[in-house]
Amino acid sequence: MTKMMMTLAACLALVTGPALAHGPVRLKTEQTVTLDAPVDDVWGVIGHFDDMSWFPGVASVAATGTEKGATRVRTMEDGQVINEELLKLQPEKYAISTLMLDTNLDVVKATNYASHITLKDADGKTLLTWKGAFYRGFPQNEPPADLNDDAAVASVEALHQTGIDALVERFGEVE
Repeated sequence: MTKMMMTLAACLALVTGPALAHGPVRLKTEQTVTLDAPVDDVWGVIGHFDDMSWFPGVASVAATGTEKGATRVRTMEDGQVINEELLKLQPEKYAISTLMLDTNLDVVKATNYASHITLKDADGKTLLTWKGAFYRGFPQNEPPADLNDDAAVASVEALHQTGIDALVERFGEVE
């Protein structure tokens, strides 16, 4: 009986084939730069949820506070509006994490995008690490090329690089 059940299971596996995964997987990026400034100086610029003046193209920010769960509306110079939630603000660890609340594929080709920036002292300089976690812009199978995994990663990395470039321009980069 056991042998017959094993044979039946093997036949079913051949007929039905392997289980296929579906939908997108959570993607992640990480970019780093060493800035030519003390960590407190860099934190003084990026460590405020209610101030994004350091990020290029930001026209205004309206925030409900600076505690976990606070939200902000970031209006860009081109009229784009980005709604975000503060997930974590840890000045003692030089860490800030945010979540983009609305999908805006014109801003970033990703959904459920979370950003996490940390700073670490590097011999009087600042090691900045900017991580992103997100899903591609098209949640179904067979996404169009501009909304697939590669496009999402490239879009998030470009967004981070915009901020990194602004900080490098402001503080300089350690080669």
